[in-house]
Parts: sequence; C-alpha cells; structure tokens
Amino acid sequence: MKIANFYIVTALTCVSFCLGACKEDRDIAGEQGTLQLSVGMSDKITVASRTLSSEEQTQLEQACKVRIYNETSLVRKYEGTDNVPSSIPLMSGTYSVRVTAGDSVAASFDQRFFEGNEEFTITKGQQSPVEVKCGIANTVLAFTWDESLKEAFEGDCQVTVTSATGELVYSSANADAKGYFSLPADNRKLTCKFTATKLTGGTYEQTTELTDAQPATLYNMTCKYTATGQETTGGAWLTLSVDETPLSEETTTIGIKQRPVIVCKDADNIEYDLEQPMYLATNTKGTYYLIVSTSSPLKGALLQNDRFTEFGVPANSMDLMNLGGKDASVEASGISLHAPNAIMETGGTWKIQFSEELIAKMTAQEGQVTTTLTATDKNGKQRMVTWNIVVSNATVATTEAIPYEIWTSKATLHGKVTGTLASTPKFQYRVKGSGSSWTTVDADLTESTFSKEITGLTPGTTYEYQAMDGTQASTVTCEFTTETAFQPDNASFEYTQTYKVSTMLGDKDCLFFYQAGKEMWWDTGNTGSATAGKNLTTQDSKIKNSGNYSAKLASAIIMNTFAAGNLFTGKFLGTEDLTKGILGWGRPCTSRPKALKVWVRYTPGTVDKGDSHISEGETDKGIIYVAVGDWKSSDSTYGSEWPIVVRTKGPVLFNPNDEGTIGYGEHIFTENYGTETETSLKEITIPLDYEGYGGYNRKPETILIVASASQYGDYYEGSSSSVMWLDDMELIYE
Repeated sequence: MKIANFYIVTALTCVSFCLGACKEDRDIAGEQGTLQLSVGMSDKITVASRTLSSEEQTQLEQACKVRIYNETSLVRKYEGTDNVPSSIPLMSGTYSVRVTAGDSVAASFDQRFFEGNEEFTITKGQQSPVEVKCGIANTVLAFTWDESLKEAFEGDCQVTVTSATGELVYSSANADAKGYFSLPADNRKLTCKFTATKLTGGTYEQTTELTDAQPATLYNMTCKYTATGQETTGGAWLTLSVDETPLSEETTTIGIKQRPVIVCKDADNIEYDLEQPMYLATNTKGTYYLIVSTSSPLKGALLQNDRFTEFGVPANSMDLMNLGGKDASVEASGISLHAPNAIMETGGTWKIQFSEELIAKMTAQEGQVTTTLTATDKNGKQRMVTWNIVVSNATVATTEAIPYEIWTSKATLHGKVTGTLASTPKFQYRVKGSGSSWTTVDADLTESTFSKEITGLTPGTTYEYQAMDGTQASTVTCEFTTETAFQPDNASFEYTQTYKVSTMLGDKDCLFFYQAGKEMWWDTGNTGSATAGKNLTTQDSKIKNSGNYSAKLASAIIMNTFAAGNLFTGKFLGTEDLTKGILGWGRPCTSRPKALKVWVRYTPGTVDKGDSHISEGETDKGIIYVAVGDWKSSDSTYGSEWPIVVRTKGPVLFNPNDEGTIGYGEHIFTENYGTETETSLKEITIPLDYEGYGGYNRKPETILIVASASQYGDYYEGSSSSVMWLDDMELIYE
C-alpha cells in the first residue's frame, strides 16, 4: 500500500551456518534417506546498514531453534548449532523444516526475530540437501526526515507507532532508528502519529494508518513538508509516503563457524552411529575411519584408548596434530591422519584411518574396546565422541531402548542381527537386581533388526533385557526404567493456607492451595483479586466428591474488571497496569498420561462482560485443559524460570498448537454439568491427543493443567455468576 509520506527502507545482512543432521534414534535399515541441512540468516537493512556483531552471531548460533516436521507431527528438534549432528537419517516421506532465532517481542528497536521455512522430501537411500533461507520475520519500520520539515517545524519531530501489542516512539534526533514489530495475525494495523512544534507556535499532530502491514517487510516512511504559500498550519501540507520492500530480496552471507563434526565410516563408506555400540565378530579384518569435518583449521585431535599399547600403539593417549616426532611409529602401528594440504589452513575433512591389522588386534577377543576422539579447531570449538566396539561371536546383539518408546507399563525392546540366525530372535527380560527368572518373548524381525513391545510392566521400575538367538543370549545387557505414574499434588484440594499479600490498598488475605511445609504446585488468580479483598478460588465443604473439600472457582467483577475463577499448575507472578496478570505456567513432569479424570460441577451464568470473544447475554462457558510438552519460554523476564509465561496484557496466552506441545486435551462446558442434586459433582475424563500434536516420539518435561469458570477470562470476558467446582483429580496411564 502507498499512503502519505513516511519511508522505511530495510534490508538484511545474512548469517549463514551449516546444520548437519542427527542419526535416527534407532536403525531403520533400508527405509531411510539422509537430510543435509544448511541455514542462511538474513539481516539486510539498507537504511543505516549494519552487520551482525560477533557477539550477536554467537548468540544466534547458540539460541537458534531448528524444528523438523513430518506431515503430522514434530520429529526432530535442536537448539543451538553445537547440538546439531552432522547428518539426519529420516524415514522416506515429505517433511518441512522451520528455523527461528532471536526474540519475538511486540515492538523493539534492537530485538529482531528471524524465521525460515522449507519443505523437502526424503527418498530411500539418498541424501537430500536442504537450504533454508532464514530472514527477519518482523514488520520493520524506519523513517526518513526530509529537510523540508525545518521550514514548518522547530526542534525535534516525533512519530509514535502503535500496534495492538506494542508501541515505539521515533525521533528525528535519531534518524537511523529502525523498529521491529511482531504483529498478531488477526490485527496487522500500525497507527503512526506525527507530532511536532510549529514555527508559529503550538503543537501539530497528524495520524496515518498502515492497515495491512506484512511480516518480513520493510516500510520506509518519509516525512516531508511542502510549502503552498498558506500559513503553515500543517495537515494538508505534511505528506507521509510509504515505500514497501520485501526483506527477502537481498542477502549477504556471513559465515558462522560450526564446531567440528565427527563420523565413523568403513572402507565401503558405510556410516555408523557413534551414539550406539559397533558390534564386530572376533578377529574382524577391515579398515575404519574417524572422519572430522571442520569449518576452521584443526588444532588438535586427541585420540585415547586405555588399551592402545596392548595393540602395539606407542601410547594410550596422543594428539595426532602434535605427535612430537612419533609420526612414523604411530603410523606403523596402524593409525594415520589423512588431509589434503589445501585444508590445513582453511578447514575441511580429515580422515583418521585405523588399519585392517590394527582392527584385527582390537577384536582379537570378546569384550568392549572404547576409543575417544576430541577434535579442537583454531577457533577453540571442540567436539568429543566415543567409539565403542563390542566384540562378540553371538549372532544377535542387544541395543538400547528408545526413551520415547518407554511408558509407564509398556516398552519396546530392540536388537540387531550380527551373524547367521539359528532361529527366530527373542528377548528375555526381568526387573533389574531382583534375581527373578527371565521372561522370554518372541521378537518381530525386520531385515537386520528386531524389536518387541512388552506390556504389563510396573511404573517407575528398572528392567534389564538381552537379545537371544534360540538359547544363545547376546553378550550385551541393556536396561530401561519405566515412567512413573505421576499425579498432581493436592489433587483433591484438601490443603490450603492463607498469607498476607501486599497490594496497592494494603496487606490483604490471600488463599493458596498447598499444604504447609510443602512447595506450591497449584496457584490461582487470588493474588490479583486480593487487591479488592476477594479470593475468587476457595474451598467448599458442602459440594464435594470425597474428603472434606472441593475447589470452588467463582468468576466476578472486581474494580469494574472481569475476573475468572481459575486454578492452574504454576504461580501467579505479578500484574501489569494493576489488573493485567503475569502467570508462570507448568510443573515438572516426564510422564505421559493418556487422560485426565476429574469430578466437576459447573453452573454457567449469563455473560455480563462481553466483547469480541463472547457477547453479553450469551451463556458463559467453562473450560478445563491439560497438556504435556517441552516448552521453552522466550519471555525475557521469566523465560528461564517458567516454561510458559502468560501475560493477559496484550495478551500473550498459551497456544496448544505451539511447537512445544506434545499432548493436549480439553473440555469446554456449555451448560450445567454435574448438577443432578444440590451437592453433586460428576466425573469427566479428558483424553490427551498426542497424534495431533507433538506425537509419540518425544518425552515431555512439563505438565500444564488449567481450569476456569469462564473460558474467555484471559480476555476479561464472561459472566460474574459462573462457578466451577473441582475434586479428586487423577491422571490416567496406559
């Protein structure tokens, strides 16, 4: 759109770094391809252009988030380039990758948000290189202050730019300022209010709107005065023009150096997962390589093995870049470093070769041989890997269970074929340390790997297991621990205590839902409503399912502001603008329940505080929702302390479709529930949906449970007569 005279010209300087890929958590033999990912970050600003400082580059490198999705869910997530391996085997299919970095704040002159998205396809047995161009995702505004303004105005001219969630004030005294706005998808309006002092005295104001400001777009706005021979009263003679420039048009690349990447391959170029043991038969003869890839010259390559001298190597620990004259003897023992001369000063790929003769010595007898390699480049970036060789003549080997395949009462066991099978592979398992007899189950064989889901396990218990070929067991024993059947604290709401809280009207009594001497698990909005001397969430001794009390959540209008009766896992952190709450949500939980069961009574009132979400005169709605996830808050004040930070000013609310959500379930109450008698409640079960959210291949870190007598209480809308009672909350597991 082109309107009155404001310009903002914005471009991007690019930060480019290579993100390699990570191995699948288990071998998917014959079904996967490999993703090779590179990311370019663009920060092009053609007005007052500046490139990213080395400190900013480091921050982006350490904090960028890479998310890979299949058609239904998130399958890989990384934070920081140091945590991204060199290759990512994925099952054949269609995927997308999203890369984000920086801070997504409402409005800022210095905090920017970068984003890039790309779709790609993985084909069996092939490498799929994918480049993601990651540019500024903000709507960017800059102002050019034309010299003609001095003909009509004196001193500093200002423009206040306001969005639905933030505000910035531009000044002609700081002509190079650029503002970065994160606009809500449903409200992309920016209001620009020009203010200046006229030469003839008095204040001049003029307002202009950008009604559909787009993300990843620079609006360069020029303020210009045009003389007409009339008195300089302003309005018709000040023009604000807009030049709109997509930020994806120009890029400049700046290299961000990644720490060394190390992989293991054999002479046939087959790559092995260093996160898993390598199983070799006794007296194996083969050549193997540890391959180091660097973006800077390699400074050190520390190779260590407590048994090297037993195999004829001069020392158990040596730096291959600084052998101190032992180069010939080390090479004669079977270890040699290969690198083209061209990369000695620039970085590249280095091969550390283990000869066929040395491998034969390392596999001369059954057992485990462990070698570590620590690679350090000249920028001080470092990576250490452990290469575990398990030497065995068994035809099967036990492999580690995948964490996300371990639940409270079931788990999937894994093994691999290392020789010629004599019979159908099996597993034997038992409680670790119990001394009890083994339970044996047949496994499901797929090419060279086999697995079996076992059920009927005890929550919070460690098991050990072995792969078997007939009666011959693997020499490797693995173990896993089932998830605990985690339950909410004070789930029947029997315990409360009252403390004084400081408010603008003095100290007030506030009711908290936790037992004396224990830590808080639940909190409510009582800390905010206590300002008016009222607790919205209380105990009720008459309406209950068991015990002495239930929790009663009652909405109300306080100081002419609607407040919903509520209960949530977390803590009330404070307020903004007196009535706008700041809440820290979520409590630690690494278990995955399949449902939340709770006894409820709900009586909705008629909405007397309505707006855009629910209209006055309608019947109010209540809500209970539960979620598990691995959220990481970007809130600059509370983000490191709380996985979810809710600010009802703005508002900044919880979104179940956030990438951190793994499983989610909700129930919305639209009418009376559990009101068959004067004191009754009714049980309800709320299933958690994993398939439609983060899926089954991630383990949560946090649980969130929220109940509100008014669904739209975060928007200060609802009925002041809606009430919800809760009792006997329980998480249900497999």
